[in-house]
Amino acid sequence: MGVSFSFLPTPHLSLGVIMEKIENMSNEEYHSVPGISSSAVKAVYKKSLAHWKGQKISQSAAFAMGNAVHANLLEPEKNLVVKGPKTKASAAFKAMKEDLTKDQVLLTEVEFNVANCITRGALHNPICAKALNHSGRVNEISIFVKDPLSGLTLKTRPDLMIEANNTVYDVKTTQDASPKGFQSECVKYGYFIQGAHYVYTCKLAGYDVENFAFIACEKASPFLSHLHLMGTEVMEWATVQLHKTLAVIAKAEKDEDFGTGWGDYTLMQKPTWL
Repeated sequence: MGVSFSFLPTPHLSLGVIMEKIENMSNEEYHSVPGISSSAVKAVYKKSLAHWKGQKISQSAAFAMGNAVHANLLEPEKNLVVKGPKTKASAAFKAMKEDLTKDQVLLTEVEFNVANCITRGALHNPICAKALNHSGRVNEISIFVKDPLSGLTLKTRPDLMIEANNTVYDVKTTQDASPKGFQSECVKYGYFIQGAHYVYTCKLAGYDVENFAFIACEKASPFLSHLHLMGTEVMEWATVQLHKTLAVIAKAEKDEDFGTGWGDYTLMQKPTWL
């Protein structure tokens, strides 16, 4: 991205960080509040400023399944996942969808059963279950802070935070929860950058966290789950990439220029792996 940046420690709150921490904020309300989320940073890092500005939240079946699993694991007492009829095309399904509350998720019978299988798989792993049921956990708190380095307002909504473990957790539904397979997904989808964004934003908000872990839950039988903790080296690398990207976003906001940066055309060369 052409921005020179060395690894910096997290600034102290005495630098005038403005922050707000809101509990019981709906997911819809959180997304309506302006601020630079990890999704924005990932879009710019992986693709371009234009992709960030043009991105829209997809209401796909996979998106609904992910929301359902989050609800089952993080807020089971609220019964947010609703079992619908067999098909989405039915009149009954459409009628039930009209009656949903903001955070409820409506699934078909098959999807509902799959969501329950994924949930049981996550809780079957003792390490994942220990985090998900920890008495000192904070679930889905909405955090908004002013970044003293870029000047941007950052926001984040961690799935799970346990200060006693100095760790922020994120639940991910995935095709492959294995160490090798999930690491490939982290690289492909920019998950390491997300981890750095969450930890940095939470630290700015005053939380005592240093680490980031993924609770990876497979979406198909045998519905295995595995906890992946970001190591020190990858966290430092991701934090550097985070600040480089935030600097790019801050400059774009100032210049009101959100292009791709690709130029008019690209002369393709032979990849090193061929």
